[in-house]
Amino acid sequence: MRLLAFLTLLFVCFTTVVPAQRMMRNYRMAYSLSGFYSTGSSETNIAQYSGSGTFGSNVDRETFRLATRDGYFFTRNLLVGIELGWEQTSSEARPDPNPSGARLESFERRLFIGPLLRWYQPMNVRWFLYPELSFGYSHSLDELEESDVNSGSFPTSTDARGFALHAGVGVGYFLTRYVVFDASVRYMRAWRDGIYEIPTLPDRDVDMNEYDVQLLVGFQLLI
Repeated sequence: MRLLAFLTLLFVCFTTVVPAQRMMRNYRMAYSLSGFYSTGSSETNIAQYSGSGTFGSNVDRETFRLATRDGYFFTRNLLVGIELGWEQTSSEARPDPNPSGARLESFERRLFIGPLLRWYQPMNVRWFLYPELSFGYSHSLDELEESDVNSGSFPTSTDARGFALHAGVGVGYFLTRYVVFDASVRYMRAWRDGIYEIPTLPDRDVDMNEYDVQLLVGFQLLI
């Protein structure tokens, strides 16, 4: 019975994967647009050592990520192309209590462009998996500004350029013969160097190593 069940499962998989493999032969180009957005806030209250009352902070944070990954099917399953990505994160923090109107604002922007490799592995006529790899130029610009009613504003910035690598896996679902909904999760690692700037003071060198895990959701057009 176990052998019969195994052979039945193997037959079902074979009869779905084979038509899917044939279907992939119809495509020559792939265009995609994916993104990710998140927003949130936190409120922290810490009890005083003596007496009553608390102190803490309020923080608002927003992240927006956008990427286009386009390419040519070098073989039936292998896509060779290019990725262009952009990301911005902004946050605002305020102490609580805040009699002086103090505020800390930060803006982080990332730009990436580089070659893309992706392998399409059909699972059936609707679903496929794809591991992918992209690597190339990365630019980071971080701006920070502290302000209050007494001392005005105090801005700083970090401008760095270098190399970044993305490695991940995604899943796609054919909504029509040419339009695909896809979602992917990726590991990003970047190495950059640049300068740290404070107004009226000499610039300082910066060595930046960064990594994170990214989620992208969007659509592909296969033609």
